[in-house]
Amino acid sequence: MMIFYRKSGKAIALFSSISVAVNFWSGANSIAPVQAETPEQVQKIAREITVRIDGTIPGSGIIVARQGSTYYVATAKHVVKDADQYEILTYGGGKYPVKVTSIKRFAEVDLAVVTFVSDRNYQVATLSRYLEPTYERRSYRQGDVFSGLEANQQQAIFVTGFPNPVNEGDPLHRYVFNLGRILDTSGSTISNPSNRSEGYRLAYSNFTRVGMSGGAVLDTNGRVIAIHGRADGQKIIGDRVTSNTLPESNEEERIGFGSSLGIPITTFLTLLPNTGVQIDLKIENTAPSSISTSQLRSWIPDQLLGDRTKPVYWINLGNQLWRTGDLQRSQEALEKAISLKPDYWQAWFAKGFISGFNRQYDQALNNCETAIKFNSNSYNAWRCKAGALYQLGKPSEAIEALDRAIKINKDSRVNIPVSDLGNWRENPVDYTERGEILFALQRNTEAIASFDQAIALDPDMASAWSNRGFVQIANKDYAGAESSITRALAIDPNYAPAWANRGLLLTNLKQYLESVAAFDKAVQLNDRDPEIWSNRGVALYYSGQSDKAAQSIRKALEIDSNYAPAREALNAIQSSK
Repeated sequence: MMIFYRKSGKAIALFSSISVAVNFWSGANSIAPVQAETPEQVQKIAREITVRIDGTIPGSGIIVARQGSTYYVATAKHVVKDADQYEILTYGGGKYPVKVTSIKRFAEVDLAVVTFVSDRNYQVATLSRYLEPTYERRSYRQGDVFSGLEANQQQAIFVTGFPNPVNEGDPLHRYVFNLGRILDTSGSTISNPSNRSEGYRLAYSNFTRVGMSGGAVLDTNGRVIAIHGRADGQKIIGDRVTSNTLPESNEEERIGFGSSLGIPITTFLTLLPNTGVQIDLKIENTAPSSISTSQLRSWIPDQLLGDRTKPVYWINLGNQLWRTGDLQRSQEALEKAISLKPDYWQAWFAKGFISGFNRQYDQALNNCETAIKFNSNSYNAWRCKAGALYQLGKPSEAIEALDRAIKINKDSRVNIPVSDLGNWRENPVDYTERGEILFALQRNTEAIASFDQAIALDPDMASAWSNRGFVQIANKDYAGAESSITRALAIDPNYAPAWANRGLLLTNLKQYLESVAAFDKAVQLNDRDPEIWSNRGVALYYSGQSDKAAQSIRKALEIDSNYAPAREALNAIQSSK
């Protein structure tokens, strides 16, 4: 998602571009050092808190509380959606029946709580609210778009659960613990918008399988930050796409290309009281500590099983390789899929998707246009094309492609069964991205209207409020900007871009000391964004603190030596002395 940082052109023209964050693609190729002691210690914690839930559609769960001899297990609602007899299998081999009458299903999202009774001592999970928003800085200059460094997209996480057997003879209750990284905390990269309405916001690269729904997403301190439940992809029966999402249930043929999806633990904590369940939980809200990269690289997904003569196998292999950061071999696997079926649009889209992650936008555009040639009604392929065009500095063409994607998504309602229409949603991220492109085209009134549409679809979307405020600053609607940015910070007080936009607003209002304080808060939350340091330097300069201003701007250049606005700002300060 995007985050604007407005730069004004007063006196010394220190602010000369804006920055945003958009997730047509998100994430990076490598896994940076992340948080806890060792993966083995996290795995030990994960194994003891994770249970298997056997029923018609087996799944997984997390022990989150104990009261007397009653244990409470959090899981995905679709794991226990039927009036079925369920049995919980715990670490150490315990088996316990679940009373169907005790199942508490959340009305709002894909979550549930089940209970079992035991006098044995089982480990109870520690939950963590800590989840930094992901975003990517972008700068504009004279119609050109420059992508900056990603922020907060390198945090390693683990997903645990019990995948269902794939082939005859596979173990029935095999436990899996897979490494990956956070890709997106906003739901921006989710291909099926209705998943957002079920609470799915966290996207990650961990490889997951059918049966892992309800399993834990853990940080590197072994704390549960989300509950796993979906995977981006498609269900294929013959040549017919039957669904654009992959609930963790058995299907004839599954193409899983994209990310795994979870519901943040903050959603669980917010909505739990609505179920009537009152339990004591262990909750923390601090950043995790770090694990060395060398330790993390030793953890790889299980070998992919399937029919190598089918293109679906090679697309899924490409997905697995992409998730582990092996982009070259991932592309080779997709080429194999295309060699087996040259008009297989899903393979072409997957190639475009990976090219976008690799910042090879020309290739992304070519691949996604080929996907469109073979399937002109692919929502994902049109969004991919829009993202590539935008990165290539073609906003007018990008807005046309994105509008086409939005129309395809709206038209898709006619093919949705009446029973599922209640879950259908537009994707609010389409409108935040549209707002950004319209701003680049200097169509500010339309940009604000687009952000308004995103907010109507998701009122708790902090980035949409913050971006709306940014455009209002550009329009000199400072009262409106103050209202929008205040709303963004009410939703997420730790949202660094909103603090940066508050700093910008206060600079425009010539309240320079207050502006510096806002930028200080933004830096505290994200000290790796050169844009914030540079804008902070401007506020310091106007407050009469030239030496501190130069120091702040030099910090921006330490982070990104190619960040031209900071270089120009520093030169301007030095020449003004």
